[in-house]
Amino acid sequence: MFRHEGWVCTWCNRPVMFAPVMKFLEREVRKSGRGERLSYYHAHWARAGAPLLDELGAVIDHVEAHSARGPSTEGNLATACAKCNGRKSAAPMAKWHERPQRKPIKGKYGEPQHWDGLSCVFVILAQRDPGGLTSSEKEWLKVLSGDQVIAEPSSHSLSYAVRYRRKRETIEL
Repeated sequence: MFRHEGWVCTWCNRPVMFAPVMKFLEREVRKSGRGERLSYYHAHWARAGAPLLDELGAVIDHVEAHSARGPSTEGNLATACAKCNGRKSAAPMAKWHERPQRKPIKGKYGEPQHWDGLSCVFVILAQRDPGGLTSSEKEWLKVLSGDQVIAEPSSHSLSYAVRYRRKRETIEL
């Protein structure tokens, strides 16, 4: 999902980042001998402990909320930043559209072309220290390093959320 949508939030168009990379970056800084307090990673993405993740942590969002029986299918999933995911919560799309929206950002020099959410940095750092990986991080490492085949999106995979983003951009022009 993240790769398919270019590691960009469907709702606000901000680039998002793969959260575990921040944990590994913090470890690298510690290994270099730096001992000061850092706010790179917090398990709950708390603003005080991880301001970048609080704002830009990548999550997979259900367009129609899972709690409202929204399916966990490709057409109902979208890349979101932590802020938009929290603001949207379980709101149905009609209610979500009524809420004040974060202003979508537009790149001064164009949209990100090769942004990977720092997932390549995660792969490099995780491969250096595989003993420090959680079971979830091990699975992500397999997927992100290419050890598992990732199905190419079908022509039908243009989710409602992506169509919504394109429609919204057209309206705002």
